Amino acid sequence: MFKGYNGAGLRRETLALFCRMRGNNVRPNQYMFPLVIKSCNAMCVAEGEEVHCVTLKSGFKENYFVGSALIDMYLSTGAVESAQKMFASMPVKNVVAWTAIITTYLSIGDVHTARKLFDQTVERDVILWNTIISGYTRCGDMATTMELFALVPYRDTIAWNTILLGHANVGDLEACERIFKEMPERNMFSWNEFLGGYAHHANYYKVLDAFNQMLGSHDVKPNDATLVTVLLACSKLGALN
Repeated sequence: MFKGYNGAGLRRETLALFCRMRGNNVRPNQYMFPLVIKSCNAMCVAEGEEVHCVTLKSGFKENYFVGSALIDMYLSTGAVESAQKMFASMPVKNVVAWTAIITTYLSIGDVHTARKLFDQTVERDVILWNTIISGYTRCGDMATTMELFALVPYRDTIAWNTILLGHANVGDLEACERIFKEMPERNMFSWNEFLGGYAHHANYYKVLDAFNQMLGSHDVKPNDATLVTVLLACSKLGALN
């Protein structure tokens, strides 16, 4: 039931079910708590802190699944300091916990601390790699972004899209074109970022060329975002003419 409520976005109902369960003296387990904690995301910090207290009383202080969920919860409610304290208190930290705390520092623009933590990690999955790469991309440090990208053992489409968007944001359209050609697989986000990069830098003829290339590739079909970009390019070219 917890999973069903969470999947449907029924956060209040999840918390209400949790309260009923406790009222019936049913002991939560390590799988229930992350779902309950997730329901506190985007709500007030007080509700999350109450659930945090229950996890401690229930003996889950050292459980890294619960700890990682609490870090995410505090971050989502803007309680960065609480997220930091939660991470520091965890005796065992898995890759999910490391990713959560690194995301916390990136969310406040502290790329330096995020990188120091990343360098301390032993286990690194594709999500953690993409997290640190996107952090450097957002601050426009494409040199470091590409250094990290070269070290990624497995580059998924998200990683490729991240560096594509990063180069587009800094106006390096030649790099965008090179990366786009090198991509082993492209999805809708790849194409939209490629077209969007041209549009953002007023290269409207290139937008139309890329759109025609998209139609001929049969990779994906244009969506609403694609058409908005193309229509913008058409309107700008019409105004110029």
